[in-house]
Amino acid sequence: MRNKRILITGGSGSWGQELTRQILSKDPEQIVIFSRNEAMQVAMKIKFNDSRIKFVIGDIREPKAIMEACEGINYVINCSALKHIDVCEKQPREAVKTNIYGVQNVIDACIANCVEVCIHISSDKACNPNLIYGQTKAISERLIIEANNQTLNTDFFCVRSGNILGSAGSVIPIWIKQIAEQNCIYLTNPLMTRFFITVQDAVSLTLKAMNKSDRGEVFVFRMPSFYVQSLSELIVDYYGDSKTKIKKLDPRPGESVNELLVTEDEAERTLVSKDYFIVYPLIDVKTANYPKITNVTRLKHEYSSGDVAVYDKDELLKLVQKAGYCL
Repeated sequence: MRNKRILITGGSGSWGQELTRQILSKDPEQIVIFSRNEAMQVAMKIKFNDSRIKFVIGDIREPKAIMEACEGINYVINCSALKHIDVCEKQPREAVKTNIYGVQNVIDACIANCVEVCIHISSDKACNPNLIYGQTKAISERLIIEANNQTLNTDFFCVRSGNILGSAGSVIPIWIKQIAEQNCIYLTNPLMTRFFITVQDAVSLTLKAMNKSDRGEVFVFRMPSFYVQSLSELIVDYYGDSKTKIKKLDPRPGESVNELLVTEDEAERTLVSKDYFIVYPLIDVKTANYPKITNVTRLKHEYSSGDVAVYDKDELLKLVQKAGYCL
């Protein structure tokens, strides 16, 4: 990153702000924050107060805007997405515009401007998706992978993450608000499991992947998984009182008990390493030189939150505290 110019789309969000914090320590020439949210950009400018950060109002849906933003850029990290599941279900056309057409606009801009590397932030919802959000993220992964065959000047790859603890719209701030307003929280299934990671760790692993990528891979974080019931009890212990209730709701349409980070089909072409599962593409990628995956190093089966979930509340507490909650 030293003396490089980095563009972060969706850069005023949780991912973008942590990327900015970590990249600044690597002495870049400039970080360009490209996003639609004027208020968050203003707050971020005050928070960081660093002349190396440039703020640009723009939307990846607009080809001209992202094309201009990529001029002179070395690295692009695409964090832009419509990610709220209910919103995407109710307005699928809007999800497609951002999560598919917008990603293609980013690809076109990177190729036209000879950007060195483009990293696309994906989601566990891209695995065997049954809802619009996951379906659009699955397609965006395919677009990023295939983009490597359109140019030899830009290397494209993806990182796939589970739930970021404490990010905007995630479950912890929602529960804290419910306790403050109603002295209860809502949970659909006590057997539900989810992968969790802090944004600090997610960003650190993303930047590490830049040094490991050839081109066209999907880097899947190796993440701990916990029962959501354990997380709900932890939040009630620290933010509630003896009268705080955990109320059961009917599952939302399409909501799964467990989540996948690597599917059964992908496991056949997935390399196991210390920090990641590295999923190699189905298609041939120009100039890519992937290692041979043996029975020793490849993933033997799908990677499901239900298979690795633990009840360890002490470990979960450490993770929640690392996410910035003073429990």
